[in-house]
Amino acid sequence: MNNQNDGNPKKGNFPLAIVLGLGAIVAILVIAGLAVMNKSEVTTSASPTPSVALSETPSSTPLAAETQTPSPTASVLVPETPSPNATASPPTPSPNATASPSPTTTPSSLSVSQAVERLKQTRVCPACDLQGADLKEVSLSGADLKNANLQGANLAGATIGDTNLTGANLSGANLSGSQIFRVNFEGANLNNVNLSKAKIGPGTNLIHVNLKGADLSEISIDNGNFSEADLSGVKLINARLKGDGLNFKKAILNEADLSLVIWDDLKSEMVDGASFKGANLKSSNLGQIKDFTNVNLTGATMPDGTVHP
Repeated sequence: MNNQNDGNPKKGNFPLAIVLGLGAIVAILVIAGLAVMNKSEVTTSASPTPSVALSETPSSTPLAAETQTPSPTASVLVPETPSPNATASPPTPSPNATASPSPTTTPSSLSVSQAVERLKQTRVCPACDLQGADLKEVSLSGADLKNANLQGANLAGATIGDTNLTGANLSGANLSGSQIFRVNFEGANLNNVNLSKAKIGPGTNLIHVNLKGADLSEISIDNGNFSEADLSGVKLINARLKGDGLNFKKAILNEADLSLVIWDDLKSEMVDGASFKGANLKSSNLGQIKDFTNVNLTGATMPDGTVHP
């Protein structure tokens, strides 16, 4: 009986030990949990410092990004790209402006320099203002200068062939030593023009031309047509006039100096109806004409030096 009573307390003590052990384990877990919680609190409490740093970092980073991205890209790429194009575009129209007047601009509105450039490039410049232009030794072959203003222009030594100069103003122009052939001067004004030592070839039309006071000294005329032209006061000193097609019909040569003029194969019909009133014909071979019926020689000095009544 005593053995059984001794055994029962032992069996009752065993569960108590287990409970105590479990309690110790729970206490340890609680202490460990509190420790973990303390660490997390430390971590979260330390987070303000990095959070402040992080908040400062993003605030400075976007500012830097905004300064670097739009500012250099917009200010460097955008302005610099149009600026070369803007500087390249003006020079493009300016050369075209100098070439465009030729086909598009009204000839009469061109300046003298523009008209000269157009004439050299296209040879087409009707009604152009070429007053006083320097066209020395230029070639005007095939050019259209109808009604052009060439007053006082320098055309010394120029080649003028197959050129349209109808109605052109060549008053006071210098054509000395020029070569002229197949040129239409009809209705042109050659008042006081200098044609000394020039050569006028076949096919040149000087009908109705105003040549008052012109210098034709030592000129060579081959078959030129001067019918009804006004050559009052011209100088034809030592000129050479030849060709079967030479025509001075009804031309006016009053007060003209035709001394020493050589007329090759001169025929009466070539000067039919012409007027030589007061002209100087001394030492010219005009005397080969036998019939002066239709020629006015009033007051003219004849080849032999006598004055015609």
